[in-house]
Amino acid sequence: MLGSTECGIGELAGRSHPPLGNWLIGIGIRIFGYHEFGWRIAAGVAGALTIGLLYLLVRRLLAGRVSDGAATVGSLSAAGLLAIDFLHLVQSRVAMLDVFVTLFVVAAVLFTVLDVTGDRGVATRTWWTRMTLGRPWRLLTGASLGAAVGVKWSGAYAGLLVVALLVAWETAASRDGHKDDDVRRSWWGAFAAAARREVPRSLVLLGLVPLLVYVASYIGRIPGAGLGLPWVDGTFLQEVWQHQERMLRFHLGLGGNHPYESPAWSWLLDKRPVAYYFRVDDGAYRHILALGNPLTWWAGGVAVIGLGVAWVRDGMRLARPEPVLLGAVAATYLPWLLLSSSRSFVFIWYILPTIPFLCAALGVVAAYAWRGVPGRVAVGLAGVVLIASFAFFFPVLTALRISPDDWRTRIWFSDCARPDAPTLELPDDVIDNGPPPAGWCWI
Repeated sequence: MLGSTECGIGELAGRSHPPLGNWLIGIGIRIFGYHEFGWRIAAGVAGALTIGLLYLLVRRLLAGRVSDGAATVGSLSAAGLLAIDFLHLVQSRVAMLDVFVTLFVVAAVLFTVLDVTGDRGVATRTWWTRMTLGRPWRLLTGASLGAAVGVKWSGAYAGLLVVALLVAWETAASRDGHKDDDVRRSWWGAFAAAARREVPRSLVLLGLVPLLVYVASYIGRIPGAGLGLPWVDGTFLQEVWQHQERMLRFHLGLGGNHPYESPAWSWLLDKRPVAYYFRVDDGAYRHILALGNPLTWWAGGVAVIGLGVAWVRDGMRLARPEPVLLGAVAATYLPWLLLSSSRSFVFIWYILPTIPFLCAALGVVAAYAWRGVPGRVAVGLAGVVLIASFAFFFPVLTALRISPDDWRTRIWFSDCARPDAPTLELPDDVIDNGPPPAGWCWI
């Protein structure tokens, strides 16, 4: 990574987050230089890769469920919706960490699905799968989880989903695969059999591998004489351990208010987006607003609920897209809802890892709707409306020059009075203290 003189880094590892995200941003700086493009290129690549991985995930989830044409429509719809999502676009153009967490979370879910739906019998005969204990996709899942946590600790939430899906799928496979006179094992017997079969290698692939990836991200960012043991003074592992303690103290000590903070329940409602940049340029406004597309987010929430209801009515079978998408939304969003009661200083961009799965839910709905002519018409019209909304808001997502009147037409909510603090009349990306507005405010 570039040195402290060039990048203005005053310490080997910041106290807020692990270093992998900084490494990734630093690679762009190393290749392209210490300027705007160099800072942001890694985030742009991560955002683009996430779109591609989401296409593959939805395609895999829909395989065998709908026709090839419908699967293509659903996969392209999901990937296209993510490509034109407002927040995903903004976060892919700034040097922040959340787009990397999103990339690795989507990768972990994709690799998990590939692990449980792949042809394992053939795979175990190759040298590569023998080296990976017969589960190459599970190895990649573990590496992705380690990378997600190596960017931000919130990446660990995806691990809950991965474990839950693997336990459910392996138990079901163990139950269905063992029949004696057409009598299945009990659920407990199937779980015990799956545990005996899968726990040893899963401890390696989903325990040791993520840990190794996480610790490896500290190489070059933490001093220490050799690996040693965490309790031996001066060793690399002790320095890594002490950095975990510093990060924990930092996050436990966060408090106060910020004008752009917002509770987790309000993120999907777009109650309080964040102004990253605002300037008045010869009478025109230039604005970068970290905002979600209300049409996509609100429709995505409805799609998740609808798919959940349909899944329950259909007997909650595991071999469907719904449990993956419901679990992914829950794992990436519910923890923030639980933390909201005890923590301030949370912002709308924290929901970024959830957005691909909302888009995936809409893609699955589009694939199901593609079976009939009315559904195809509805999918086409929805696509036109969403593309038009993206074009309409594009200037306030990318700092294009826009007249004040045109800017006002894109700021749908301006109830920006703040308790015991000045009301925001225009965006301010400098103030960093004081309460947020009580109402819906996009300024």
